[in-house]
Amino acid sequence: MKENNYSLILRTLYHLQPIERVRLVQQTSLSSSTVTRCIAELIDAGFISEVGTSERTKLGRKPVKLKINPEAFNVLIVDIGAFKTNYALGFADGTLEKLESLNTPDSFEEILDKVNKLLTSYKKVEVVAFSIPGMVDVKSSTILFVPSKGWRDVKIEIEGKVVYADNEANLAMISEAFERQEIRTSKCSVFVTVREGFGTGVWINGSIFRGPSFTAGEFGHTTFDVHSKNLCHCGNTGCVETYVSLSSFFGENYSYFMSYLSEKNWRENPEILEYIDLLSRALSNIVNALNPEYLIIGGDLSGLDGEFYEILEEFTKRYSLEHAAKILKVMPSTFITDTYLYGALYAVIEEYLIPRMVRKITKK
Repeated sequence: MKENNYSLILRTLYHLQPIERVRLVQQTSLSSSTVTRCIAELIDAGFISEVGTSERTKLGRKPVKLKINPEAFNVLIVDIGAFKTNYALGFADGTLEKLESLNTPDSFEEILDKVNKLLTSYKKVEVVAFSIPGMVDVKSSTILFVPSKGWRDVKIEIEGKVVYADNEANLAMISEAFERQEIRTSKCSVFVTVREGFGTGVWINGSIFRGPSFTAGEFGHTTFDVHSKNLCHCGNTGCVETYVSLSSFFGENYSYFMSYLSEKNWRENPEILEYIDLLSRALSNIVNALNPEYLIIGGDLSGLDGEFYEILEEFTKRYSLEHAAKILKVMPSTFITDTYLYGALYAVIEEYLIPRMVRKITKK
């Protein structure tokens, strides 16, 4: 019971900070005395701080606002893309500082060398978190397979540090649930990341669904065309990814696609409409298979003209089963950039930092 109380208070703080004690009582339905006691212990532990007063009162003393102390924890975050790898320093309050963006090497060992160099400068780092564009055994921090790089069965080990690694789309889905209550409380939502590849993160009944072998959500490697000669990185032909990833449809230098969308008359561009039609057919397969309430579109399709997502929803519903289409909402991702960095940070907060903090406090 005590551990559950701390977990509930901390998660509420993360989602609503800065927040007053009285509002914590309202949001958690815990007693005022329980919240007051837990907050006092968390302040003593240096994990949360009082950060000023609220203006939301007319009489009496103004309530003090509470916030997670950013310096209570550091995590080094590594977002590996097919072309670029981004490095950032994450903090306990869910904020981050971007460090470097470098070309992704062919060898994972080169990434580890870079990580170890960064760790000599950031000695307070407790966890190193990796966003991987492929399949990952989260429990053992082992890269199972990264199709674009050919990496297989790579166990990530860094001396003296906790290692956390997950698939990039899973992390993006976690970031959406962390940021949006409607996603967090949905029965089923799916994050679709479209850039060099096509991946999905699946949220079911309050948690990310990875599957027993950590390969759930690989819709990019389902078959789109049985007669296709298009060879996918996974070794099969006709995969969804070989049709609807931006690099497959527009070519590896697909930046001109973005310039199309900045034009006032992009809706009259036949190539854009063809791509939306093709992408919506791929999305309808996800809708028909999982019946999600929300499809969140991200990767390099983040931050586009709002009408892009409206048209994509219209097309997707057209190709989806009637009853599945009725509840579907297609929306852009919360973050225009850095989705996977934030996703890795939020995942570490949810799956490592909060449990560790609760154990530390309750074992006193």
